[in-house]
Amino acid sequence: MNDTLSRAALAVSDSQSSGVFDRLARELADILGVAIGFIAVFADDAHAQMRMLAFSLDGQIRKPFTYRLEGTPCASVVGRQFRCMPAAARREFPHDDLFARLGIESYAAYPLNDAAGAPLGLIGAMDRSPLRDVAQCEAILKIFAMRAAAELGHSAGEARYRAIFNAAADSMVLRDADFRVVDVNPAYEKISGRRREEALGRNDLTMSPPELTEHVRGLHARALAGEPVMFEALARRKNGERFDIETRGVPILHEGRPHVLYIGRDITARKGAEEVLRASEEQYRAIFNAAADALVLRDAEFRIVDVNPAYEAMSGYSREEVIGLDRVVANPPEIEHQMRILHRKALAGEPVMIETVRVRKDGSRRDVEVRGVAIRHRGKPHVLYIGRDISERKRAEGELRASEEQYRSIFNAATDALVLRDADARVVDVNPAFLKISGYTRDEVVSGSRWIFAGAGQAALAKEMHRRVIAGESVDFEVHGTRKDGSRLEVEMRAVPILYGGRPHALGMARDITERKALESRLRQAQRMEALGHLTGGVAHDFNNLLAAIMGYLVLASERESAAGDAKLGGYLEQALASCRQARDLIQQMLTFSRGQRGSPRPLALADAAAESLKLLRSSLPSSLEIEAFFEETSPVMLDPVQLDQILLNLSINARDAMAGIGRIEVAVRAASLRGKAVCASCRKRFRGDFAELSVADSGPGIAPHVLERMFEPFFTTKEVGRGSGMGLATVHGIVHEHQGHIMVEAAPGAGSRFRILLPMLPPGTSAAAAVPAHVSRVSRSRLSGRVLVVDDEKAVADFMRELLESWGLQAAAVTSPLGVLERVARERYDLVILDQTMPGITGMNLAREIAAARPGLPVVLYTGNSERVEQEELDAAGVCALLPKPVEPDVLYELLRTRL
Repeated sequence: MNDTLSRAALAVSDSQSSGVFDRLARELADILGVAIGFIAVFADDAHAQMRMLAFSLDGQIRKPFTYRLEGTPCASVVGRQFRCMPAAARREFPHDDLFARLGIESYAAYPLNDAAGAPLGLIGAMDRSPLRDVAQCEAILKIFAMRAAAELGHSAGEARYRAIFNAAADSMVLRDADFRVVDVNPAYEKISGRRREEALGRNDLTMSPPELTEHVRGLHARALAGEPVMFEALARRKNGERFDIETRGVPILHEGRPHVLYIGRDITARKGAEEVLRASEEQYRAIFNAAADALVLRDAEFRIVDVNPAYEAMSGYSREEVIGLDRVVANPPEIEHQMRILHRKALAGEPVMIETVRVRKDGSRRDVEVRGVAIRHRGKPHVLYIGRDISERKRAEGELRASEEQYRSIFNAATDALVLRDADARVVDVNPAFLKISGYTRDEVVSGSRWIFAGAGQAALAKEMHRRVIAGESVDFEVHGTRKDGSRLEVEMRAVPILYGGRPHALGMARDITERKALESRLRQAQRMEALGHLTGGVAHDFNNLLAAIMGYLVLASERESAAGDAKLGGYLEQALASCRQARDLIQQMLTFSRGQRGSPRPLALADAAAESLKLLRSSLPSSLEIEAFFEETSPVMLDPVQLDQILLNLSINARDAMAGIGRIEVAVRAASLRGKAVCASCRKRFRGDFAELSVADSGPGIAPHVLERMFEPFFTTKEVGRGSGMGLATVHGIVHEHQGHIMVEAAPGAGSRFRILLPMLPPGTSAAAAVPAHVSRVSRSRLSGRVLVVDDEKAVADFMRELLESWGLQAAAVTSPLGVLERVARERYDLVILDQTMPGITGMNLAREIAAARPGLPVVLYTGNSERVEQEELDAAGVCALLPKPVEPDVLYELLRTRL
């Protein structure tokens, strides 16, 4: 024990800093006589990932790698205390991939903390055999932990210093006691134009003039004695460009020795600003004197400090006559009190304005507008008054007020409805647009106080808005009411205060937004359908993964000898598989609605295809239903025949349920020409044109209005729980709009309903493709041979795929994480790899590209439950030999493997 501890103490006392962690890990394993010595630290701020800083395996240092902390024995050590599992470590952590690959049986680790006690990581040892002496192991780990923690703390401190030094915006030069340059930062290189290597070791000034050298050396000596120093100089960059620099020197200890850190800042801009400031008085005087408006500068005591030539010209007073006066000079004496009040407001920072009269020295008068703004003049608060002659403007305003004809022409020409009301809300005037929108005559509204555009429920709102406008506020609001003929009206109102006949009035401007509101309603419906489509697609994708595993294990179970020999068990399994197929069909409907699952449209004779589909559909409906068909020839349409079956099936089932299984269903195909503006019942868009129409009508009770509003939403159903999924009409919506079609619904309570599917027709003469019957071939499953790797983040699916492949004679391995797959493929021999397309952090397509680069020629099969279409060019570029849908059909997969292996 003593000899071992001595070896440990000697190992950690080595002063070498290069490769210290690798050396500690290797010597730790050697002293303890174990296969593995390691040092791990946190890899992220959340402390969820660990990074192997050093990993010695059988005396060799391995590349660093990252692993998740949760679920490993390290989780109980980091930030806590020593832990040891002398034996059976692999059995305690059966899912740890490292333990399984290396055959680890024993584990011991000690936490690493910084000087403040904060956790940094851990140091540990592992072996393929049980540990013999736990106490010795703990003592050795503790000794190594002290050295490792000290090195980590030193590294962190050096890194912080370097980060601060390099990130500084100011130039930094570190000089030792002999004035030699020890270090410079990137800002120095940028300011000086010199590289770091050009400055290191120099003991002269690198940027300042040589004649300053002795002066700066004297400052250097004072700084080494502990006194901060500063100097300014005209410096020169490497390219000869001159600039002003301010340099401060502060004493610091660097690596235990006294140094001086010089911090340089380019002050060229500041020097320029000072020059500008010195010239500002001249600029102020030039601007002040050149202004066309009269300017008067008064101090806080209301004394006149300055006036400009324009003031002298407008007032008739000279500058010498008014400087120092603390009263109004060129205005009527009676406004002096008001001017002093405004002066105090202006000094407080509030801009002020007054309209008054300017009285010239000769007694003549002119209308003026005076504005006052607070400024600082020579460091003290002042108010600058700007006076402008507005006599001409006043005259023009008078003429404008007198121009009733001009007012009338503008008022009547407005396209928005205008209504002028007095303070008592009585209508004074309305324009022609008002009469056109409302339907009333002028005599019916003028002099009345009735709110024309606001309904009875909004009269209080209209009254409050009018009160606020008369008080001087502009308002905007919306109201709804009825026109004279009773039709509904939505109006956007804006009302502003105006003076009319010298008294306050409210001018209301009304805009008819009835059509815009209807468009907004349709837009919200379309957005809601789109959002529900995205949600539905996500749910279907997750459900598809679950169903893949369930159907897979049912297939495996049905193929076992015990199932073949037990008829009842076989029947149970067949029933379960049938239910799974129904669930699979429901998923396809959900994906169709979300527009993720696209069909294979082809030119189709709609009447012939509907007739064939109706033959198959008849057996699915009760004999108590009478089905009538009326088919007319139309131009072909572009449609997937399988999705045509879905449309007819869903609409017929809806009709069956509406009639409780007894009644009449009419299926018809005809050409439809819509010349007026029709509205789609599901997407709410307007459309028109020539279409091929497929209609399904029933003799049921019809559809209530509130159901019509929502019936195309996914999962909306009026049926009781367990009787319907609510996906039927949503699926119809998805298919029809995928094929650029629309849906119209004719229904009323008690009068039955008719669903009209309108699809755009192809040009006349387009040949329609005949339907190809589905044919399924079964292959005799002889035993296969080879090694296959399955990668799927769903554990249940991965396990099923492994068992399925093993049942065919293959050596199969399954992993649920794409991490490490490339290393595994490079290290182990596999004949084929099967990848899931959607996995955390990486897609199957991208992983296939990386595998193709690492192992050219290795066959890769991709399967996906997503509805997205993958182009063949992408598959070829990624080295993918086949793309299969998920859930995978065993027959298809077997035949693929048979040909590839």
